[in-house]
Amino acid sequence: MNLKTVNSVLAEVEDGLNGGLSTIDVFSKSTGMTVAGVRSSPKACALFNILSERITETIKKSGLPVPDYVSQTLLRLGEDGGTMIIVTDLTDKYRMGMAVDVNKASLGVLISVVLPDAIPRLRDALR
Repeated sequence: MNLKTVNSVLAEVEDGLNGGLSTIDVFSKSTGMTVAGVRSSPKACALFNILSERITETIKKSGLPVPDYVSQTLLRLGEDGGTMIIVTDLTDKYRMGMAVDVNKASLGVLISVVLPDAIPRLRDALR
């Protein structure tokens, strides 16, 4: 693992979201413990790790036509849906979790620019 590159990519994600990033972590799938982050939230990592496992199991049991390689969870929270939680599998050992204030960050930029740039680079750095 190249931790310097992981931290650099996470900092670039923060810059790309123009003040809308609340927290971002890369964490272990086996333990739920964070390995790198910006304004890390260890408790959230542990709990969303469990939630991600349950969502993956539910999709498999449901028989929905979702390919195995697609493992991303997007949740809108709050009365106004102002916070988005994104959890993405990066490798067989690591996930990335982030909380974004969608009133400050553009969802178009997040989904079309920031994530497609960051995810492959994080995957390379974690191998």
